[in-house]
Amino acid sequence: MENPRSASPPFVILIVEDEYLVAMELTQILEDSGYIVVGPAATVAAALALLNTTSPSACVLDVNLRGEVSAQVAWALKERRVPFLLSSGYKQETINSEAAFDGVANIGKPAQPDHLVSALASLLAP
Repeated sequence: MENPRSASPPFVILIVEDEYLVAMELTQILEDSGYIVVGPAATVAAALALLNTTSPSACVLDVNLRGEVSAQVAWALKERRVPFLLSSGYKQETINSEAAFDGVANIGKPAQPDHLVSALASLLAP
């Protein structure tokens, strides 16, 4: 039986993560699951630059990028109607203090591979 995803173009996922090893792990998990990965972007500025040159299907976003909250990236994703999820070790109260993250699921950090893949599949479902 044919994989349903193979009948359509692969989804492009932007990874915004400042910890190199975490970013590489996310990349590996997503590529092994058939996604095309853009990034990783390690700073707010780098993420915004990538959003100006690519059109990702979805994004995995860390909350803290080298000491800067990624709310500006979240707003840019929402403006472009790019669904995203958070991959953060921050407590939910901290995440809830930023309006840009309202209604966005946090898969935690480190992300469990099965949880990451199923959360993205849910975001990308028609």
